[in-house]
Amino acid sequence: MPDGNNKKLNIIFVCTGNTCRSPMAEFLFKDYLKRKGRASDFTVSSAGLAVEKGSALSENACAKTFTVAMSLEADLIVAMSDMHAERCGSDNAVSFEELIGSPISDPYGGSTREYIDCAVQMRSAFDTVLDIADERLEEKRKRG
Repeated sequence: MPDGNNKKLNIIFVCTGNTCRSPMAEFLFKDYLKRKGRASDFTVSSAGLAVEKGSALSENACAKTFTVAMSLEADLIVAMSDMHAERCGSDNAVSFEELIGSPISDPYGGSTREYIDCAVQMRSAFDTVLDIADERLEEKRKRG
């Protein structure tokens, strides 16, 4: 799809606290795009709707709170559930619940198996997410 236009589509994955699901979706989707040879077409990030101050993903990464500015800058918001999508306050939001028929289960505090199941759920929607992103990218590039 690249057409020489350097405009990228801004995709944000959103969950509650930005400590499990949305960062997992961000990194899995970045890997998915890299394997498809499409990483240069997209900017992918993640944020949480109710991030607790000081929440951390790891020693060197802090959870990000979803902001109004993020909502306005996002070309596509992919939320873990319909409730998360509604709370984003944007027409650009879709949910995994819409895409695969169920919300993404929260593995926080769960077993390794629960994290793997969460990743499998997410990956099952990535082809559809890319289709939606490609449509929006084409529209964005047409607008110039």
